Amino acid sequence: MIKLLILDIDGTITQKDQSILPETLVALRKVVFSNPEMHICLASGNVLPVMFGVRTILGVGESLAGENGGILLYKQRITSYFQKQKTVDAYKEIEKDLGAVEFITNRWRETSISFILNGSYDFTKYEKKYDVVIQDSGFAKHILNKGQNKGFIARELMKIYAVSKDETLACGDGDNDADLFEVVGMSGTISNGSRSVKERAEYVSEKAYGDGLIDIMKHFRLLEE
Repeated sequence: MIKLLILDIDGTITQKDQSILPETLVALRKVVFSNPEMHICLASGNVLPVMFGVRTILGVGESLAGENGGILLYKQRITSYFQKQKTVDAYKEIEKDLGAVEFITNRWRETSISFILNGSYDFTKYEKKYDVVIQDSGFAKHILNKGQNKGFIARELMKIYAVSKDETLACGDGDNDADLFEVVGMSGTISNGSRSVKERAEYVSEKAYGDGLIDIMKHFRLLEE
């Protein structure tokens, strides 16, 4: 029995253009009504203010895990698990060296920094110098503290809700969901998912974005066929 559902937002609930299909909204509401005892957490690399707005629209998300596991909103209380300074210092050097452009949402970030930089780069020297990790969610590059990832926050959520990994299902599409899939008992990704999450997922839908999420919900019997 699934007692905890952890859902990524960008690219999983949303489409490529970050819109949300009406059928995805309807399906998620059905999941809520059909599984009243199940806890649902939205987990994203995004910031809590944005996630709070998404939760309001969806009507889904008892708790919100933002900044790739760095911060958690649970029962109207916000807990930050990491500090921001090292990520800021690393970003300043990357911006100077490579011309990175920071996300406007960084003004609301408390534990990380996100930026845009086209192309592939080796960030190893910055990671070593500042003791950080740089991840690519597919929508942005994120500078995180070591140990800060969705797998970390999944463990915290399982403690909070007193559920086991075998009672926890996670859905996501990006490289930043790989750590999450490592710690839960059930996992699903979609056709637009990255190679790393597809390698770790229990179920890979042949459908993309919101349609793929609906397919995952059906596969794990949270929605009727």
